[in-house]
Amino acid sequence: MKGKDRFSSRDRPGDPREEAGQEHGPLEEEEQEELIAGRQAVLEALRYSKPVTILLAEGLKGAVIDEITLLARQRKVPVKRLSRNEFDQIAGDIAGNQGVAAYVPPFQYCSLSRLINITRESGRDPFLIMLDHLEDPQNLGAVMRTADAAGVDGLIIPDRRAAGVTAAVRKVAAGAAERLPVALAGNLNRAAEVLKKEGFWLYGAEADGRELYYRADYRRPLVLVIGSEGKGLSRLVRRNCDLVLSIPMPGRTGSLNVAATTAILTYAALAQREGWTS
Repeated sequence: MKGKDRFSSRDRPGDPREEAGQEHGPLEEEEQEELIAGRQAVLEALRYSKPVTILLAEGLKGAVIDEITLLARQRKVPVKRLSRNEFDQIAGDIAGNQGVAAYVPPFQYCSLSRLINITRESGRDPFLIMLDHLEDPQNLGAVMRTADAAGVDGLIIPDRRAAGVTAAVRKVAAGAAERLPVALAGNLNRAAEVLKKEGFWLYGAEADGRELYYRADYRRPLVLVIGSEGKGLSRLVRRNCDLVLSIPMPGRTGSLNVAATTAILTYAALAQREGWTS
């Protein structure tokens, strides 16, 4: 899907756990508003969801600030202008806040079945990314940004022992979190089995993968499966993959981080699917 309006947070169902017997994860905790910061993050939150309150440090000017205040007025979102000292007391510990912050509702996940239905509505071969217990919020935010830029239909993440879509992740994602649907899975192995029954091909990524990434056929309903930072793919998830891809590294660096690996594979798939390569 190429359009930016493909999915808003208001379309996401509230409870992601539709599968019978699935264990409840951290979503059982009481939901509280989150504080996000940064001009682009707040602007995208205004475009694709509805913040509770916008906070602006005094003296801010520019086209983005004008757009934020205009959208806030149109969407009837309160804007509070604060002295720099007042603003820093609230959002000063958020790096790169740029004097702009917003209180937003907690991120709303969707179910795996809903995500599969979304891919069918696109009219194209589905393209998903599954993250096998990714723990670093910076990596998750970077993966979300890449996925959104490449038109990936959505992400699948586990609901335990992994990074969730927090305010820190939303800041790194620079607005992608407001557009990209994310499904929570209580059991990734079960999710992989469901996806395969629905006609998806699962391509994992590991240093010892037998298939070089540029030789794979990505023109099919696809799930890229990316392992965690230190452990890679878990044994059972890897067993469920139809192919395990590798990225050759003729240089001295022996490995790539999760965000870089995801970007390389995502755009290799996109280039082939869009006919950019011969």
